[in-house]
Amino acid sequence: MAEDIVKKGTANLWHGIHAVKGRLFLTATRLIHDPAMMQVKKTRTEIMLEDVETVSIVNNMLGKIPIPNGIRVTTADGEEFQFVVNRRKDWVRKIERMIETLPDKAAK
Repeated sequence: MAEDIVKKGTANLWHGIHAVKGRLFLTATRLIHDPAMMQVKKTRTEIMLEDVETVSIVNNMLGKIPIPNGIRVTTADGEEFQFVVNRRKDWVRKIERMIETLPDKAAK
Protein backbone atom coordinates (compact mmCIF):
# COMPACT_ATOMS: atom_id res chain seq x y z
CA MET A 1 0.00 0.00 0.00
CA ALA A 2 1.56 3.30 -1.07
CA GLU A 3 -0.66 5.39 1.23
CA ASP A 4 0.14 6.12 4.85
CA ILE A 5 -1.93 4.01 7.22
CA VAL A 6 -3.77 6.05 9.85
CA LYS A 7 -5.16 3.04 11.74
CA LYS A 8 -5.06 -0.72 11.32
CA GLY A 9 -6.32 -3.74 13.18
CA THR A 10 -7.92 -7.14 12.91
CA ALA A 11 -11.52 -7.05 11.75
CA ASN A 12 -14.25 -9.29 10.46
CA LEU A 13 -16.44 -8.04 7.62
CA TRP A 14 -19.96 -9.46 7.55
CA HIS A 15 -20.58 -10.90 4.09
CA GLY A 16 -24.08 -12.36 4.14
CA ILE A 17 -24.13 -14.78 7.07
CA HIS A 18 -20.35 -15.20 7.04
CA ALA A 19 -17.87 -13.13 9.01
CA VAL A 20 -14.81 -12.74 6.80
CA LYS A 21 -11.69 -12.55 8.97
CA GLY A 22 -9.01 -10.12 7.96
CA ARG A 23 -7.36 -6.78 8.63
CA LEU A 24 -8.89 -3.33 8.40
CA PHE A 25 -6.80 -0.37 7.25
CA LEU A 26 -7.74 3.30 7.34
CA THR A 27 -5.84 5.73 5.13
CA ALA A 28 -6.50 9.39 4.39
CA THR A 29 -8.80 8.41 1.50
CA ARG A 30 -9.91 4.79 1.94
CA LEU A 31 -11.11 2.11 4.34
CA ILE A 32 -9.73 -1.26 3.25
CA HIS A 33 -10.63 -4.76 4.48
CA ASP A 34 -8.00 -7.28 3.43
CA PRO A 35 -9.31 -10.83 4.02
CA ALA A 36 -7.08 -13.44 5.58
CA MET A 37 -6.13 -16.45 3.50
CA MET A 38 -8.59 -19.35 3.38
CA GLN A 39 -11.71 -17.19 3.70
CA VAL A 40 -15.02 -17.54 1.84
CA LYS A 41 -14.62 -14.05 0.38
CA LYS A 42 -11.09 -13.62 -0.90
CA THR A 43 -11.27 -10.20 -2.54
CA ARG A 44 -10.25 -6.98 -0.86
CA THR A 45 -13.03 -4.52 -0.01
CA GLU A 46 -12.18 -0.86 -0.55
CA ILE A 47 -14.46 1.97 0.50
CA MET A 48 -13.56 5.46 -0.66
CA LEU A 49 -14.06 7.88 2.23
CA GLU A 50 -15.54 10.46 -0.13
CA ASP A 51 -18.39 7.98 -0.72
CA VAL A 52 -19.15 7.44 2.99
CA GLU A 53 -22.48 8.86 4.13
CA THR A 54 -22.49 7.62 7.75
CA VAL A 55 -20.35 5.69 10.22
CA SER A 56 -22.15 4.28 13.23
CA ILE A 57 -21.66 2.03 16.22
CA VAL A 58 -23.68 -1.20 16.16
CA ASN A 59 -23.96 -4.33 18.25
CA ASN A 60 -23.24 -7.68 16.68
CA MET A 61 -25.25 -10.61 17.95
CA LEU A 62 -24.03 -13.84 19.50
CA GLY A 63 -27.29 -15.75 19.44
CA LYS A 64 -29.57 -13.46 21.44
CA ILE A 65 -26.71 -11.67 23.21
CA PRO A 66 -25.70 -8.25 21.84
CA ILE A 67 -21.93 -7.80 21.61
CA PRO A 68 -20.70 -4.16 21.57
CA ASN A 69 -18.01 -4.58 18.93
CA GLY A 70 -19.41 -3.41 15.61
CA ILE A 71 -19.27 -0.47 13.25
CA ARG A 72 -21.42 0.10 10.18
CA VAL A 73 -20.26 2.16 7.23
CA THR A 74 -22.98 3.32 4.83
CA THR A 75 -22.11 4.83 1.46
CA ALA A 76 -24.02 7.54 -0.39
CA ASP A 77 -25.54 4.90 -2.70
CA GLY A 78 -26.94 2.98 0.30
CA GLU A 79 -24.42 0.14 0.42
CA GLU A 80 -23.73 -1.03 3.99
CA PHE A 81 -20.59 -2.64 5.37
CA GLN A 82 -20.61 -4.04 8.90
CA PHE A 83 -17.35 -4.81 10.69
CA VAL A 84 -16.42 -6.50 13.95
CA VAL A 85 -13.55 -4.51 15.47
CA ASN A 86 -11.81 -3.82 18.76
CA ARG A 87 -12.14 -0.27 20.14
CA ARG A 88 -15.00 0.61 17.86
CA LYS A 89 -15.40 4.17 19.16
CA ASP A 90 -11.79 4.89 18.22
CA TRP A 91 -12.41 3.50 14.72
CA VAL A 92 -15.49 5.69 14.27
CA ARG A 93 -13.67 8.81 15.52
CA LYS A 94 -10.71 8.26 13.21
CA ILE A 95 -12.85 7.50 10.16
CA GLU A 96 -14.93 10.63 10.80
CA ARG A 97 -11.78 12.70 11.28
CA MET A 98 -10.36 11.48 7.96
CA ILE A 99 -13.65 12.27 6.20
CA GLU A 100 -13.56 15.81 7.62
CA THR A 101 -10.07 16.35 6.19
CA LEU A 102 -11.01 15.39 2.63
CA PRO A 103 -10.51 18.34 0.24
CA ASP A 104 -14.21 18.69 -0.70
CA LYS A 105 -15.31 18.47 2.96
CA ALA A 106 -12.69 20.96 4.20
CA ALA A 107 -13.76 23.53 1.58
CA LYS A 108 -17.34 23.61 2.90
